[in-house]
Amino acid sequence: MMLAYVVLFKWMLASVSCVLAGMLVWALLAAALRCWPALLPRRAVWLAAQGVTAGAALLALLPHSEQHSLTPTVTLDAAESPAIRVALPALPGNAQDAQPTGRASAPAAAAVALPARADARESEAAGDIDLPPFTLVLPALWTLVYAAGLAWTLARQLRARRAWRGLLAASQRLSPQDLQEHGAFHGAQLAAIARHRLAVMETDAAISPMLIGARRPVLLLPRHLRSFGAEQQHMIIAHELHHWRARDPLCMGVSALLQTVFWFNPALRWMNSKMEWALELICDQRVLAGRPQQQRKQYAAALLLQWKTQTAAMPAGGVAFGGVNGATAAARIRQMQQAALPVLSSAVAWGVAVLMAVVLAGGAMLQPALAFNAAPQLNATPSPARTDAAAPAETEPAWRDPLDKMRVTSLFGVRRTVLVTPHKGIDIAATSGTPVHAVAAGTVVSAGELAENEGRYGNTVILQHGAQRTLYAHLTTTNVKPGAKVEAGQQIGTVGQTGFATGPHLHFEVRQGEELLNPAAKLANLDARATRRALLVRRQQLGY
Repeated sequence: MMLAYVVLFKWMLASVSCVLAGMLVWALLAAALRCWPALLPRRAVWLAAQGVTAGAALLALLPHSEQHSLTPTVTLDAAESPAIRVALPALPGNAQDAQPTGRASAPAAAAVALPARADARESEAAGDIDLPPFTLVLPALWTLVYAAGLAWTLARQLRARRAWRGLLAASQRLSPQDLQEHGAFHGAQLAAIARHRLAVMETDAAISPMLIGARRPVLLLPRHLRSFGAEQQHMIIAHELHHWRARDPLCMGVSALLQTVFWFNPALRWMNSKMEWALELICDQRVLAGRPQQQRKQYAAALLLQWKTQTAAMPAGGVAFGGVNGATAAARIRQMQQAALPVLSSAVAWGVAVLMAVVLAGGAMLQPALAFNAAPQLNATPSPARTDAAAPAETEPAWRDPLDKMRVTSLFGVRRTVLVTPHKGIDIAATSGTPVHAVAAGTVVSAGELAENEGRYGNTVILQHGAQRTLYAHLTTTNVKPGAKVEAGQQIGTVGQTGFATGPHLHFEVRQGEELLNPAAKLANLDARATRRALLVRRQQLGY
């Protein structure tokens, strides 16, 4: 259940990222079009824009390092939030937080100690950085809305697909002999069709000439095309064959897929309409390149004649010569009067590419590193004794830091909205692969997947230092084996996000017997390496 919540939460973040990136790209390209109209007929621009918008959603689903994030880490503890705690499976009385000593059960009453005055601050601290209860329901609500929208989009596509299949079933496939006698194809076109085995079909329906299908498109021609002039037919066929050679149906298929997955993003629909327009302008100019004015007029007349003849609406998704309305037909005819498409300078092309890269980089920087520590609820009442030494013990030397660069994002003992299990250690933000060092000399008790806490610690190393033990959780790799002796500063693993941690970081604990200790008692000057938000939460909740 907890893993499902994490997945839904990340998908909600991905959806928000997709919409924000789409709106930003939309605004940038709309402004760029006013300055450089030559961008309009460039297929690559609109394909890249859709790719950047979809890529922003993928960034939210990938692991993130808080060290490279401009937003604070959101840390959720399953035992500290009633909405998540309900979703956790009920635990047997002796199953919670088993200590790594191998004992079957451990008294939970000694797991952690809190100051008694923290109870009075519970309501005051309830909204400091905690997500409000309704926010915890948002991922599930968004999933329901998304599923409904996706089902509606797929239903529309299935209806269109049935319409296409019905249209093809009622059509007649033209044999090589039929193509020779048709009159719309010249020798080079017939040779290309035969060489690449392009299927050509003819229908009585009053549709536009079009290509159907993304992977193996079929050229579908209306029978009324035979009434056009021979030169007009040749140019119309050349238009469709250019779509085919340029793999425009595949581009349209990719765009349709993105619009299906991200149906909620209007920016993608705008980009797709611009791409369709660019495809038509490019084909028009390729057909008319080098032709005299008289043939240009015939081509424009064919476009108008096709528009007037077409009485049935074209199903969505086809790449067609004449699937246009009056406004777009007039705009295309104006473009046909030009000898060539406007030239796009390399400086403008590189500028647009840089803008796209900036949007992606900005999305990566603004993605929150969601550290999700799902600790089960303890049933016992915490001990009233306070064990939160704010400085290293005077009689014992301070340990070295577990990471070379310390950025503590969550401190020991902090709570969420109710008084349940406090944070059992500290969280230190770092990129995946950052070396983790032993804080002191000791013996390796365990290394690898830890069954304790229902596996939520992930890959973990536990070291024994005399009467105390240290735990290093969510590691990507471990460099030691149980029973090995380690020295202070020796690398024992690398930072990761295994277990219930969606953002790479190190979870570090100090234990003595069955008691959890504040790592600040052993790590020198820990507060100086803590984030401002982490210190604020502790001060508001614990009073120091």
